[in-house]
Amino acid sequence: MEKLQHEMAAVHKHRIAMSIDDIKYDQEKMLLYTSFPYDIFEIVVATVQRFQPLNYQAGWNVTSVSLEDQVLIALMKLRLNLRDLDLADRFCVSRGTISNIINTIICALHEIFYKGIMVRLGMPSQVKCKGSMPKSFEDFGSARASIDCTEITQDVPSDFRRQSASYSNYKSRHTIKALTAVAPNGSCVFVSSLYPGSVSDANIVQHSRFLDNLIPGDLILADKGFNIHDKMPSGVQLNIPPFLVNKTHFTHSEADLCYKIARNRIHVERVNERFKNYQILNHIPANYRSLSTKIMQLCACLVNLQAPLLKEIA
Repeated sequence: MEKLQHEMAAVHKHRIAMSIDDIKYDQEKMLLYTSFPYDIFEIVVATVQRFQPLNYQAGWNVTSVSLEDQVLIALMKLRLNLRDLDLADRFCVSRGTISNIINTIICALHEIFYKGIMVRLGMPSQVKCKGSMPKSFEDFGSARASIDCTEITQDVPSDFRRQSASYSNYKSRHTIKALTAVAPNGSCVFVSSLYPGSVSDANIVQHSRFLDNLIPGDLILADKGFNIHDKMPSGVQLNIPPFLVNKTHFTHSEADLCYKIARNRIHVERVNERFKNYQILNHIPANYRSLSTKIMQLCACLVNLQAPLLKEIA
């Protein structure tokens, strides 16, 4: 028995760590672990390389894992929400090293793709939107974006006041949520910070300063939860489905408007579905809660790097 234990210990000691080299030629595995084919993964890594040396969040550098594999670890965390212990075992490092890598790479990618691209470039102008507008938007030619809120489940906060704020009556659980805006071409162009689940969609629109991006002549598509006509900037139009008030059914024109709005809002709904392909957005672990907003905003940027959404909708 003692000999067997020594042999098992020796095998464990000399185990080969997982590496990007193991999966880069297997597209199915690349999509499973990272959500990207290898050529897009290479672009992400090359972008991070330009910003070295990295500012490691734990205060000490990680030198035992290549940058490619560090990016792989962070993407695996986002994509599959594997436990740190699982990742530590796969890559033959400590849990502390895994935590340091994930915190550092997420912050670096957020700085590059969210702050450096989405925020810096801002929402595309109405002219740019028209240049890439699908045919389905022909009835909404001045549309800048479709908006929606997406919710993420979280553990019950220990603080009683935060418990009350985070409880979502709609989801019947404790959540946090963000406002997202999707351009007519299917690109996510705005992601707010995360708010407690009890905050109304209308209040998030106001507090997130999304409306500051709009100019006269713009059109925004939304669902009935965004009944904020009185909050829209001057000259900006909001199209939401009509309400059934003192009647049992819609007129033909109202029903037609409902159909057209729903047909074009499918863009933002599909983007939100893609968000949830990043399993970490189904439940952010408590030890990464401080990164919640960065994780949400980064996942939106990573969705933009994936295959065009319009091919799915067409």
